[in-house]
Amino acid sequence: MKIDRDVLLLERAISKSDYPQARKIIELNFDKFKNTYIRTKLSIEALTLVNCVVDFNDDNNELYSRETQLIIQHINSLARDFRFAEIKRFSFLQKELLSNPKIYNALNADAKALIAPPKN
Repeated sequence: MKIDRDVLLLERAISKSDYPQARKIIELNFDKFKNTYIRTKLSIEALTLVNCVVDFNDDNNELYSRETQLIIQHINSLARDFRFAEIKRFSFLQKELLSNPKIYNALNADAKALIAPPKN
């Protein structure tokens, strides 16, 4: 069964502390790792990581995907370093994302001072 191979690969990656590879395995087999039968086969460390990845990628929480987290982190670092031209350009490119109030609230105080709040 293919999922048994994926469980073994996940366990092996976690034992080597290769968490990026483990996350990749979970995300490639996302629907399978949501199955309770498969979860019973996992170790505590693997189950914890699977639960974290499932929580982050849940349909209700798609605002905080890895890409969104990196965008927020980049905007915060630009604001912290007072790079006005770059933050203006980058916020223009990400205006659709920044129009969401939850994303805007995730910004630090420096970024909120430089970027106008969403109208919603």
